[in-house]
Amino acid sequence: MNGLQFGWIDFSKEQRNKVLSVINLLTEPGAVDELGIGVVRDAFANIFFPGTSTIQTRAKYFLIVPYLFTELESEKALNPDKMLKLLHERELELIDVLKQSNEWGIIGENAGRSLQRKPSDIYWNGLRTFGIFTDESMTMNEYVRAFHFLKEKKKTTRSHGFIHQNNSDQDGDDNNAVSEELAKGFWRVPEHSKDWRDTLNIKLSSDEALFLKYRIIQSVPNSLLAWVLENNVTDFCSYGTFEQLEAMLEQFPEQIRSDYQMAKSFAEFIYGAHLRYNVILSNHEDDGVLQKWEEWHEKMEPYSSLDLQEIVVKRLHINNPKLLPFLVKLQLAMQADHIDKLDELILQREKSLKGRKRSKLYNRHEFTYEGWVGIDKLQFRLRQAKNILGDIFEGLGETYVKTK
Repeated sequence: MNGLQFGWIDFSKEQRNKVLSVINLLTEPGAVDELGIGVVRDAFANIFFPGTSTIQTRAKYFLIVPYLFTELESEKALNPDKMLKLLHERELELIDVLKQSNEWGIIGENAGRSLQRKPSDIYWNGLRTFGIFTDESMTMNEYVRAFHFLKEKKKTTRSHGFIHQNNSDQDGDDNNAVSEELAKGFWRVPEHSKDWRDTLNIKLSSDEALFLKYRIIQSVPNSLLAWVLENNVTDFCSYGTFEQLEAMLEQFPEQIRSDYQMAKSFAEFIYGAHLRYNVILSNHEDDGVLQKWEEWHEKMEPYSSLDLQEIVVKRLHINNPKLLPFLVKLQLAMQADHIDKLDELILQREKSLKGRKRSKLYNRHEFTYEGWVGIDKLQFRLRQAKNILGDIFEGLGETYVKTK
């Protein structure tokens, strides 16, 4: 089969970034969503680790981006397009600066100036989620235009007020309102020097780490991410997989404990479907996959004993008319130990999502199987969360053990 190719009409930067987000996700190992269950994975990940994404690397970017923006806000004669262009130019300039530290996780380390997804794009949602950017709904484009509008309006009202200062009180009211809006600012950032770029390091200073810690605790207080920071649970970073976190279950608050048990049970359940997907795609010839399937099959009865309605509809509020029926049919086939039916459901699901021509299973005789395809055991962004937490703990001077 020919490799998958992408194309789009470039209507706007926001639409382009959405496409690039999908492409970046497809390059993550084990991230291709062949059976359309990514919406469940992402919903749980947003509960446990809000503000994170699969392509975030280091916590410092949560501050580098607003440092750059606040710097640009003070510059003159920048319209919105120039502001964004200059932002991205400076983001590219910082790649070589950050590489000098020989640290991991430098965005653009390999791509250099051809980097497509800039840190500002990758971290924007997190900046809103953690209240570092003060408006939780604005896109980046909307922000730069709002800032430009307010700045221009302040200039106009100031000039108008000077010329007609005795005409009415309305001019002064407008001017004051705009001035107050600009004075409030769009950003919450720790104090930093004007020459911060001269001493830039990918590691957090103690002040930056403390700032991020309390931003997360205050903005997403009911999340697992905030709980780890608020209780200084450095041991969290020592667990390598989501299922290993069960060792901490009794420490979790009640809601997090309940959510964890739901997420873990769903991960165990859907792993069987992804195993069968690979068994079929490999024509039953991958011994490693077959062994994993046999091990999973031995526990299929408890793995398929979960309340899908409670998870998908009541807790995650997912409104996808085809997803829940598919999952329920999978569950019934598992409970009946009807493996042929299970395989048929998986094949039909991929076909319904992609169409027959793009379905790997329907065209498996044209497909060269070279190892696992599709989503592996769900981890709900645990690795990315541990990276962020580890950076914060290190900045605070905490000792912790981190596993991959």
